[in-house]
Amino acid sequence: METTTTKIETNKMSQILTTPKGTAVYPRIAEPDTKFNTDGVYHCKLHVSEDDFNLFSKTVTDIVEKEYEAECAIKGKKLARATTSPIRITAEGDYELYAKQVAQRQTAKGLLEFTVPVFDASGTRLGKAPNIGSGSTLKLSTEVYTWFTPTQGFGYTLRLKAVQVIDLVEYAGGGSVFGKEDGSFISDGESLDTAFEEEAPSGVGF
Repeated sequence: METTTTKIETNKMSQILTTPKGTAVYPRIAEPDTKFNTDGVYHCKLHVSEDDFNLFSKTVTDIVEKEYEAECAIKGKKLARATTSPIRITAEGDYELYAKQVAQRQTAKGLLEFTVPVFDASGTRLGKAPNIGSGSTLKLSTEVYTWFTPTQGFGYTLRLKAVQVIDLVEYAGGGSVFGKEDGSFISDGESLDTAFEEEAPSGVGF
């Protein structure tokens, strides 16, 4: 795990953040996970260095607090906070970022389906995602999405928008938004140049 602090890349208009490099834990990128949600969920836990965790956490907190104050103003009172967070220190002491994206959602206009675009270490978008397994070195493109419900309170989710594979560890199973990074994983197959936002609309998620 690298310990050098990484500059957090931010798009203030859409609240899109690119995480620092980290180690993937039980990622589901090529195929959605349907164990707890029949609609399927793409997700990834990313373990990063303490310095990178603190910097990313501060950036996200600044965004979330502004949204919290705005929601409190709308409701006319201080709101309860959700007890869970996608940015956390695990019981084992790992600095973890957790991002997810629903695979499909029924709307008034019909069924919307989503994929998570994958890029290699050079920033080339892949036509097909590899079997990304635990131990892979990744960067995630995420959207900070805030929400409020009377039962859970005010909280936020990191929507998974895209993945960059810097070093690939495969599991035994079935125009780029990223800059070039030093890494061993370079695509030798079909690539696509379409911007990933077209695959995962920012208005839909958790």
